[in-house]
Amino acid sequence: MNLFFVAGALVFVNYKSILDANFGFPKILLALLLFALIHVVKFIRMYFVLLEDLIRPNRFLQIYLKTTFVSTLVPFKIGEIFKMYCYGYETNSWMKGILAVLIEKFFDAIVLCSFMLPFSIANGEVNPLLVLLVGFIVIIAVVYFSFVGTYKYLNRFLICKAGGKKSLGILKVLEAVKVMHDTARRMVKGRFIILLALSFLAWIVEATLVAFMNGDGINVDLSLIFSYVNDAFFGVSNVYFNYYVTLCAIVFFVALVVVYARKYLMVINRRKEIK
Repeated sequence: MNLFFVAGALVFVNYKSILDANFGFPKILLALLLFALIHVVKFIRMYFVLLEDLIRPNRFLQIYLKTTFVSTLVPFKIGEIFKMYCYGYETNSWMKGILAVLIEKFFDAIVLCSFMLPFSIANGEVNPLLVLLVGFIVIIAVVYFSFVGTYKYLNRFLICKAGGKKSLGILKVLEAVKVMHDTARRMVKGRFIILLALSFLAWIVEATLVAFMNGDGINVDLSLIFSYVNDAFFGVSNVYFNYYVTLCAIVFFVALVVVYARKYLMVINRRKEIK
């Protein structure tokens, strides 16, 4: 499964953008430092989401590298399925894999909306991505905060006043949703502010990186950032997102080769010691 998705991700690399990139060494170095900082912050954020599973940091790093590599390179967010699979496999819970990615996207959506909404109102624009993000936040928030009361009412109603196989089936579904809700609550309990702060920091650094690639230094043009985010989400060609994907392809591929080469060398050495 890992080889299938990683090999598939390599198909989507825009190799032409690598050849066409015309950056001097100082600019490449600074871009790499900003890129590394973005993913250090995102790595810490995801580690906090799955903190209670006590995954070893070096093992978590392997998972983060391959899932981010695939999810960034494969268009239309299809790579997020692979991310769900990997985290679910590691935690022995498909539910946690799905919830971890949804929580990550929820905090990203909050940060993006906090910047995009005032900008769109001020300019009188209706951005399709903003509509999707607001809808996503509202749906998740309503379901999360209203579920306990809804669960208690439906559970009492189905037990006391309804009956039959249909009611039993609905009760089973309701219990499964409750388990999912309780799991999500435990994953963010006591960490909401930390996750939100890390999300803001990650997006501020990423916006700085995009502005830097545009040649504006630290002068961040919000319209440029929103265009970058919008095009990346809808799979539209964008020169700055192409640069970002190129950085991801090079840095993460090299990191994956180093990490897994080290891992397999350790396995070979252990086998030799046993013999």
